[in-house]
This record gives sequence, C-alpha cells and structure tokens, in this order.
Amino acid sequence: MTITTQEESEISINFSSEHTLVVTDNSGTRKMQLVENQYTIGRETDNTVHLNSNFVSRYHATLRKVRHRDRLDTYRIIDGSDSGKLSKNGIILNAIQKVSSHDLQDGDIVTFAPEVHTLYLAPKLIWKSAFWKSAWRFKFEYVL
Repeated sequence: MTITTQEESEISINFSSEHTLVVTDNSGTRKMQLVENQYTIGRETDNTVHLNSNFVSRYHATLRKVRHRDRLDTYRIIDGSDSGKLSKNGIILNAIQKVSSHDLQDGDIVTFAPEVHTLYLAPKLIWKSAFWKSAWRFKFEYVL
C-alpha cells in the first residue's frame, strides 16, 4: 500500500473530494488522503499510518472504509489490531469519550496518546468540470 503524506504547518478545511486524515504525533503534523479500504494505525513502522510515540500501542487501531448505497462512503475507526487485540490505552473521540469503534464524521478528532491524534476531514462534493456545471444549469433552467 502506498500512502502519500504532505507536511502541514496548520490544520485547514478540506476542499478535496477525497477523505483526509490530518495526523499529529511527535514527528509533527502531516495530511494524508484516504483511498484504501483499510489502514492500520500504531507505533510499529509497518503500520500504514505510523504514529511516533511510545504511548501508542504497536497496533493501536484499524481504519476501515464503510460503503453505503445511498450516500458517500465513510470510514470507521476500531480500537485494536486487525487480529482483535485491543490497544492498551484505547481511543478517545473528540476529547470526550472512550470508544471501541466509531463511524467518523467530518471534524472528528481521535486521540491515541498525549499529543497524538488524528483529525478526520470528510470529502466535499466539488464540480469536476465545466461540462457538468453547464449540464446542471441547463437541467435546472429547463425544469423552471
């Protein structure tokens, strides 16, 4: 699995049509696009989302894409390794509650350890081309 990360000095609004994860750990803050069906999160370097902190479990959590028929796909965060072993410290959602799993919503912050967290940014629907903009405008004007 290839993951592209991009250094970010500040957290921003997601204007992308892709799911985005902003990762903050002892190495700094980086932004990554989520396109795969599953990611592993933890301090071992073979995780697809490597977290640099001794307070993070080796295989702390799993991130899975959830497909929906009637809306955009989402991602679910699940505490523990892919084999089912729970992390030592768990995961905390939005600095309020400890969860075993959660379907991520735009703006959710998942904390793994002190000063180690991710911010989930849901994709935004954007017009891909001038053709679709004009086709929509034509349909709208035609109906009126």
